[in-house]
Amino acid sequence: MTLRLKLALALLFLLLAATGGRLFQLQVLQHGFWVAQAQRIQERELVEPYPRGRIYDRNGLLLASDLQSYSFAIDPQHLEKAEALKSILKRNLGLSDSFLRDAFAQESYFVWIKRKVDPATAERVEKEAREAQVKGLIIIPEWRRVYPQGELASSLLGFAGLDNQGLEGLELGFDELLRGTPGRLRLLRSGDGEIIAERVREAGRPGADLVLTIDARVQHLAEEKISWGVAEYQAKNGFIAVMDPETGELLALAQARRYDPNDFAHSTPEERLNYAISWPFEPGSVMKVFVALAALEYGVITTDERVSGNEPVIVGGHRFRNAPNHSYGPVTLKDIISRSINTGMIRVSLRLEEEQLYDFLRRLGFGQEAGLGLPGEVGGSLRPVSQWSAPDRAAIAIGQAISVTGIQLLAAGAALANGGIFLKPQLIKEIRRSDGKVERLKPEIARQVAGSWSIAALKGMMVEVVESGTGMAARIKGFSIAAKSGTAQKALPGEGYVEGKYVSSFLGFFPAERPQFAILVVLDEVGVEPYWGGQTAGTVFRKLAERLIDLMNLTPER
Repeated sequence: MTLRLKLALALLFLLLAATGGRLFQLQVLQHGFWVAQAQRIQERELVEPYPRGRIYDRNGLLLASDLQSYSFAIDPQHLEKAEALKSILKRNLGLSDSFLRDAFAQESYFVWIKRKVDPATAERVEKEAREAQVKGLIIIPEWRRVYPQGELASSLLGFAGLDNQGLEGLELGFDELLRGTPGRLRLLRSGDGEIIAERVREAGRPGADLVLTIDARVQHLAEEKISWGVAEYQAKNGFIAVMDPETGELLALAQARRYDPNDFAHSTPEERLNYAISWPFEPGSVMKVFVALAALEYGVITTDERVSGNEPVIVGGHRFRNAPNHSYGPVTLKDIISRSINTGMIRVSLRLEEEQLYDFLRRLGFGQEAGLGLPGEVGGSLRPVSQWSAPDRAAIAIGQAISVTGIQLLAAGAALANGGIFLKPQLIKEIRRSDGKVERLKPEIARQVAGSWSIAALKGMMVEVVESGTGMAARIKGFSIAAKSGTAQKALPGEGYVEGKYVSSFLGFFPAERPQFAILVVLDEVGVEPYWGGQTAGTVFRKLAERLIDLMNLTPER
């Protein structure tokens, strides 16, 4: 063997050894690394969303649902005919040159371009991209949340975000039920970036449908009337809550401030706040009916007994007066309720022990959340007796030193209407799951709060409020209405009670003997005279009640 041949063989051996060593390094020592690199380039796992559950009113009207849509992304590493693709995306999706320039320049295999595009637009983009033979465009099916009724019940429903997660209102509070379980999809791409295979790794399923107790017809009428009331009386804001007192089912939660959840980005926090559950306020004279019921239940007064209605009453060094600075002389409990006499109500309340009054108001739901499952709900303020100052028992009797929410006040009023049974307010009527199972929710009786005799006596007094007392603006010919008005001076942080700022309210139910509707109307900071709840909120109550009578075709009682 010649020296030249030996050198050639040795060189070949070294070359083979180096190659073999490199292959061993790549295929054995670095196998995991290179497999991961290949998977990163060739494979992508996508979350495949399933639609959220639909939301209906009690009669089957669709309030929220998902529509098929498509989202666009690009793979900048495998782009071909990029300028043609930019032109297509700019023309059809309204994207700016600067946005597209930045997106196409990213060193990534996946960049979002536009989310939740309607099917017609998506089909046009896909067709133009195919005809132009561009590469690097990714089209992903998604779902877009829509609200067919626009502003109707917007503060109650809330909205879902870009990734279909509930962000506010019922959409957030019941997100776990409404949101679908996403599937997981594995995409395999060829060397030029084209998707050549799809594989389902985890199957998903749609979310559960919800049927609300809300009646869209009642909701619409309530929104119409509260908007009228706020405009007519130049109020800062207002809301109406309507309940079936026999079941505790909420029929409407309406407010003057509303927004379009289809375009929630242009709404304000004030428009989105659900005032009936999230805004605590001092109820004023509406509270008198609950304190009067406590007095009847504990037997500290009879219906024909008289107490002084003269002013003032001095309790703990605090001087309490009547609203028109008037002394009424000896008055019965019916006089106190129908004419809203502060001093008479305070004298009655002082016969109750502090613990008796506190426990009775707690039984009516005050000082605790109603438990609707909605975000932002507050429990109001009913401090324990140990924290009461000397005048607090007197102040609570006329609706001060206590704060409530609209839903609390309405639920307590419904207990007066149905014979003394406190029902937990109900918002969800049915849950319809994707597997076909249907859960029907029944009224939840919390407790009996008063006996039939006390309730009947108080109901007669509340009828007198409308017939000849402070609530005469709510009278409707042929129908008996039981109600109580309230006008509470507002206390502001750092300022105390502010002159000229009042919360005007009206709580009532009808027909009085067999009530079908319990209604609460609240106006915040009425800007005209008179601002009394009986004349302002009471008028709004009457206008809504008249429409409900027509809607339900109710027959006059007399």
